Amino acid sequence: MANLRIAIVGLSVEALIGSPLKTDVEAMQTYRGEELPASNLWLVRGALARIAEEADIDAIPLLWSTALPGGALTYANYQAIREETSRLLREQGPFDGVVVANHGALEVDGLDVQADADYVQAVRDTVGPDVPIALALDLHGHMTEQMLKAATVFSALRTAPHRDDPQTGYRATHQLLRVLRTGITPKTVAVHIPILTSGEQVITTQEPGASLYASLPGYDSRPGIMEANILVGFAFNDQPWTGMTAFVTSDGDCEVAKAAALDLARQIWGRRHDMVLRMETADLLPGLLAAAQSAQKPVYVSDSGDNSTAGAPGDLTGVLQAVLADSRLGNSVVAGIYAPALVEQALALGKGATIDFELGAEHISLPGTRMNVTGQILDCGPELVLGGFQPYRSAEGAWACIRIGTVLATFHNLPIGITTPGHLRAMGIDPVSNAFYVVKLGYLHPQIEDIAARHILLLTEGTVSLDLAARHWSRIKRPAYPVDQFDWSPDEGLYTN
Repeated sequence: MANLRIAIVGLSVEALIGSPLKTDVEAMQTYRGEELPASNLWLVRGALARIAEEADIDAIPLLWSTALPGGALTYANYQAIREETSRLLREQGPFDGVVVANHGALEVDGLDVQADADYVQAVRDTVGPDVPIALALDLHGHMTEQMLKAATVFSALRTAPHRDDPQTGYRATHQLLRVLRTGITPKTVAVHIPILTSGEQVITTQEPGASLYASLPGYDSRPGIMEANILVGFAFNDQPWTGMTAFVTSDGDCEVAKAAALDLARQIWGRRHDMVLRMETADLLPGLLAAAQSAQKPVYVSDSGDNSTAGAPGDLTGVLQAVLADSRLGNSVVAGIYAPALVEQALALGKGATIDFELGAEHISLPGTRMNVTGQILDCGPELVLGGFQPYRSAEGAWACIRIGTVLATFHNLPIGITTPGHLRAMGIDPVSNAFYVVKLGYLHPQIEDIAARHILLLTEGTVSLDLAARHWSRIKRPAYPVDQFDWSPDEGLYTN
């Protein structure tokens, strides 16, 4: 008897529609065929691990494409990936099941539907109505009725900062295999919860995220339930599907899933007032002074308004200018600034050269102030190659590390997320010996979180400013908390597959 065949595909990008930069082909890193198992990829690695436990099931890795969070994908970029996915499914099929490893906050220029749902629908249209599809998502994604109907079973991350992508891919695939082994017809019920909240307000190491996500295994253990999940959503996008979601998959009983989903949504709604920033926060100069004077070393400081891992370009130099303007803030590193023209100039001059340039000349997301500086190019290169596991790209674009007085600053020709110590080491920077490090993040990603003695989140301006209530909203479903104050019942947001 032939082995069961499980295809693995995915398009995993968190897209910020307010970014002035679009995500085009050059921003993507796409893996095909055996490159997927060879590259230890986000979510995919968990799916492969689960399939490897079964002697009579073959994993057929086809395509997985990703990019650093950024602007909406251009339609041509998205269309090419979607069409290649469908073509590979047709050419290498038939399949007994499909695992889709996406993010959930994909947006595409010119596509007026939730783009992850559109992608999963394309998979469904290709493989037909009877092939089960498992969908694995980031917890900062969205759910829509189209997505719910297109897929069969679902799993979402349960940690932020994210540490459980292998477990999430594993769980999604485990559910898929259960469907194939038993022939059950799962039922999923979702509740759209009208809460706009940032990932920094619902990290899972602090309340209320800690207890909300800790409650999920209890739902999973209820009779008839396959899995319960919470999506925080991506509240920087003004879209009809923006908001939180509670959704529960049962092994066939819609009422069981409905009761659990309503209960979970009720618990989330009841904690909405607790969704606040609980990490150490500060305005610009007080935060920098606290970092410089801290007895705990190293301090990592987040330029949260220009957080490139939430889709901001990373172009703003306001924090760097503030560090340079105050002599008390020396012996520091400001990393990850998007400045392609400056990088081109540095590459032409070469390592060791003196360089004169204007900070702020390449601002594209905010006008900001400008400052003329002179620096020394400590190192530069046409590509930044990273070792070990990377949730985004394993190789980045051209870069330059420039010393300006006592400050080290890194500049890049593509937006970059400095999410690991390896990013700094690859540019010759020790990730722990300086007094403090400024990175364009919100909460710290796990590998940096593990080495930071202290973290200060600066409440800076930018395309992902954390003051959500002050943003202009025109397309979201209203009312929505905290923009509006209102009574709400989970029945109002209910939908099912």
